[in-house]
Amino acid sequence: MEQKLFVERNKKFSVVCYRRKAEDCNENGGWCDSQEEAQAWVEDECWIFSGDGWFCPKCNIHFMQNLSSHRRDMGQKVDPKKAGDGLDNELVIGLDPL
Repeated sequence: MEQKLFVERNKKFSVVCYRRKAEDCNENGGWCDSQEEAQAWVEDECWIFSGDGWFCPKCNIHFMQNLSSHRRDMGQKVDPKKAGDGLDNELVIGLDPL
């Protein structure tokens, strides 16, 4: 089932939070006169586009605070040589150093 990016109510448009994981999730962005304005609103409010949909800053904070459990849920394995060092070394793999 594909999730909608926008919701329309009373001829107003709002972007839907794709994640809806945080207890205090915004669920929808601001109500605007067009989809373009609604998308501009979430961009101005620092929502993040994941490729599948937009998610609000509160869900981003929730996601980042629970990153290790998310990795477990996704089936990502931790390198035992690096486990417990407190660093997320695998996050920088493939990035060129500055």
